[in-house]
Amino acid sequence: MNEKSQEKTPSSFKKPTLWPVLLVALAGLMAYLWFSPYLTLWGIQRAIQSNNPKALERYIDFPRVRESLKADLNRVLLEQVSRDQSGFAALGLLFVAPLVDQMVDVFVTPEGLASIGTGEEPQKGNLEAVRDWRVKRQGLSKVLLHHKDNPEEGLLMERQGLGWKVMRLQIETLPQ
Repeated sequence: MNEKSQEKTPSSFKKPTLWPVLLVALAGLMAYLWFSPYLTLWGIQRAIQSNNPKALERYIDFPRVRESLKADLNRVLLEQVSRDQSGFAALGLLFVAPLVDQMVDVFVTPEGLASIGTGEEPQKGNLEAVRDWRVKRQGLSKVLLHHKDNPEEGLLMERQGLGWKVMRLQIETLPQ
């Protein structure tokens, strides 16, 4: 009978200590999932302020951001052409469309990203303006990083595994 009571003792200690460990691990995971966009924002801020494109590549999918911005600008251009009845807008589109690629390349830089939501020109963006960025959640897997004065424009991040990556620019004030 002593052997049975000694055998039950070690297993009875394992069960009660397992639950607190699991609860602490779950609480830690939930805290990380909640605060991870803020950690990514902090990394982006440091990379932009130090003007470090290599560090930014860790947080921003530049090819995807550039393509989405080009698509947005081309959509606006096509909408303007469709409103024109004279046909001169279509002629103008032939000259303007190739400039979209160059415009996007100028805008999607550390200075250009820092200028989002500030009203400043992309090449003259204040790298310190990223200190005023905030996090706006748009569900469980999307977050908008925006300037404190303009919560509608910014960098749209999507969750990738346990981390976050900027996938597109959300700009409401595209030229009309």
